[in-house]
Amino acid sequence: MKRLTLALLLTSALGAGCASNRLLGPCLSLAKAGLVGDPQQMTRIEKAMTDKEIADLLDANVRAKLPTAVAIARLHSRCSGWQPVLDDVGADELAGWEKAVKSVAEITAVHPVSPLAHGEGRPTLRSLRVAAARMDCELLLVYLQSDSAVDNFTAAAILYWTGIGLWVAPGSRAEHRTAMQALLLDSRTGMILGTATGDSRLEKVYPAAFRKIQQEDLARRAPAEALPELQEHFGQLITRLTRKTACLPAASRQVARANDVDGKGDNR
Repeated sequence: MKRLTLALLLTSALGAGCASNRLLGPCLSLAKAGLVGDPQQMTRIEKAMTDKEIADLLDANVRAKLPTAVAIARLHSRCSGWQPVLDDVGADELAGWEKAVKSVAEITAVHPVSPLAHGEGRPTLRSLRVAAARMDCELLLVYLQSDSAVDNFTAAAILYWTGIGLWVAPGSRAEHRTAMQALLLDSRTGMILGTATGDSRLEKVYPAAFRKIQQEDLARRAPAEALPELQEHFGQLITRLTRKTACLPAASRQVARANDVDGKGDNR
């Protein structure tokens, strides 16, 4: 009896596993499975299963309107990312963005979205798109910087009890990580055209007496290392985007732009 029960349990588990694997294949091929033979019935089933709003977004086929300038909006997270604030883009950083698109002829300029250009209020994708439009930018890059830090002790911390060890023993370890995630948006529609990332992870061992100095140093260096990586990935992204748009026939670009005017994505 125990063997029979075990066999039934194994059979059920294998059956469930096979069913799960089939769901991971191409989109519910009911026709190939022989479950639905009538093409009209199949069409009705697919229509009933489709979310119209999502389908419209997938069919929008939005392409960037080129040539154009790109607006850059820098957000920094507070309270673990729930309250992002708009930061200024400094001159050195702006030079890095300009270098990233230097070889792309279709990108005419890079403009930072400053708090002054954005105005008051919490930044949203729509408010940032409005700010980009005011600067005559068809493209908007929004990126969020998120930082995390951890500190603990090493084995050398046992020497801290001597007093002098607080100044000479490397008994503390700090780690700082900066992650930058970017979205490239079509300013008119809010459609996401691509993504880019950059990150840095730094670690340092030091005596406890220098804790604040070393942690501040890591907090300064980590973003400085993550930003160039983000800018490099953005340059690759914008290059692919412009090539993709250039390969699209002129008639298709006009149709795509007409779809954009219909208002798809305006609620973003």
